[in-house]
Amino acid sequence: PDAPSVDTLMVQLDDPEPECRREAALGLEGVADAVPALLRRVEVETESTVRDAVLTTLAAHDTDAVARGLAEHLSSDDAALRTAAAEAMATMSGSVPALMPQLIADPDHDVRVMTAMVLADLPHPGSLSWLATMIAEDPHPNVVTAAIDALLPAAGAEQIPLLESAVGRFPEDPFLRFTVEKAMPRLTGTSR
Repeated sequence: PDAPSVDTLMVQLDDPEPECRREAALGLEGVADAVPALLRRVEVETESTVRDAVLTTLAAHDTDAVARGLAEHLSSDDAALRTAAAEAMATMSGSVPALMPQLIADPDHDVRVMTAMVLADLPHPGSLSWLATMIAEDPHPNVVTAAIDALLPAAGAEQIPLLESAVGRFPEDPFLRFTVEKAMPRLTGTSR
């Protein structure tokens, strides 16, 4: 059978049947005119498989409009939506980096925690330096810990002073201290 038209797929985005919505979202891959409708669908979609399909299609566009639209969900009360938006943004190395200065300075520390999650997987040469900035400068220990977690897989001995400084900035935070202490043997090449 012929593939459904774009107009048909756009209507199917609101179909009561989740599988129909999922197939519509996937069928709209590469259709720039569908981006606003897909962004609206993310806001209201409750089925995780459909939401994942919508986010996959949106992330493939990798445009400023998509990046901004998804970044709005980093402050969502819905933890699954926050995480799914962050995971989609982490694949968007073309458009998301332009948002980083704004996101790492967001007044909401929960948004900054999610930003660290994005940076953990964002394939961009600036990711490590943005994480280092968050570790060195962010005033909230949860953000610093999230940034450390995101940095550690790529960290080497050169990051030890940065990590030790973070522990010094938040001496009363046991989780941050534990995170750094656990990583130190690998970073120093010693074992405990």
